[in-house]
Amino acid sequence: MYLTGTEQQALRGVFTLLAEDAACNEREIRERLGRALLDLLHADQFASFVWDAGSGSFGARVAINMEPANLDRYAQWHQHHDPITFVLQSRRRATRVTEVMPQRALMRTPFFTDFLARDGLHWGMNLHAFDGDRALGDLRIWRSKARGDFGEHEKALLDLIEPAFAGALQRAQRAAAAAAALPALPRSPHGPC
Repeated sequence: MYLTGTEQQALRGVFTLLAEDAACNEREIRERLGRALLDLLHADQFASFVWDAGSGSFGARVAINMEPANLDRYAQWHQHHDPITFVLQSRRRATRVTEVMPQRALMRTPFFTDFLARDGLHWGMNLHAFDGDRALGDLRIWRSKARGDFGEHEKALLDLIEPAFAGALQRAQRAAAAAAALPALPRSPHGPC
């Protein structure tokens, strides 16, 4: 895989972020990674959720460049009528939305007209990280119509990041579990997050 100098620098930043100590919680990891991915993948919007099999819903939302009210509508209705995300989730690797549904067909759905289009989300790519059968978190990256669809190169970049992303979330979960078992201590204001 050929990487431009800019991509190499951006990837170094991504891997540094994901290799940091477990001082960051899962939400902070997903938000900081989202900001880095918008730059690396030349994208416009980012969202990340964690699938909760018990409640049958996506929660723990993180979003960049998306309206909170629109995301509230997703939580209340659209996630239960979403024609693409569960298919993307089943792939367990970086997948362009157009690989699971043709763009023209997607644009005719209420999911697109009443949700995605409101924030200008047109071309999408998802990655869903798992630990066995347990969902750790996802990365939903979107571009405006004018930018064009993601390609194989961007998919390969996201797949390259996936193991480090999953590992960072697992470390953060273990640290949170260990911290919950100890008496509350003040958090250092000098930590990386």
